[in-house]
Amino acid sequence: MSASDESALAKPTTNGHTNGYATNKNGIVNINRPSIGTPRRPEDDDSDDDKPPPPFKMPRAPPHVYSCFVVNRTSQPIDCIVHYDGRPEEDNFNEDVHVTIPAKDEKFFPRKIFQPDLPESYCRWVKIITNIRVKKANGKSLEVNYPFENVHMPIRNWEFHVREEGEMLSKPPTRPANVIKYENLDEYER
Repeated sequence: MSASDESALAKPTTNGHTNGYATNKNGIVNINRPSIGTPRRPEDDDSDDDKPPPPFKMPRAPPHVYSCFVVNRTSQPIDCIVHYDGRPEEDNFNEDVHVTIPAKDEKFFPRKIFQPDLPESYCRWVKIITNIRVKKANGKSLEVNYPFENVHMPIRNWEFHVREEGEMLSKPPTRPANVIKYENLDEYER
């Protein structure tokens, strides 16, 4: 028996197929190709199947803002609306918070937690801030939307600064996050 006959016995094949799966010309099994009984196509004989898959790349964390400060740097009070989104593509758990922020002051908008599937599930979800609208005393309106500028990962205590002139600024926290990180949380949320 010749060497080629021995290799044929080692791998049961039927017209270029191994164990019911198609192979390329190098003998690499590809379960996405036609199997026994299906005529081979020219594209089945390419050697691209031999290439290793691309390296795994971890997906980026979403740029969610869970809590924020809106800082009024103007000399007049401002009206502010912060929109929280609950579940994606559902409006049942969305929420708008309306406040007036005095001149040279700020307002903290805390993290909001909800349980959508009570009593069937005890899973807790965290709402994300997706829109901030501000109306100045002179009538000018400013608005920023998700994804916010400079936010690259999930974060709490982000800051939005409203200035006398120009657009609202989206800035990283300027105070230690841990100071208020654990306020108003129960023992399971810490």
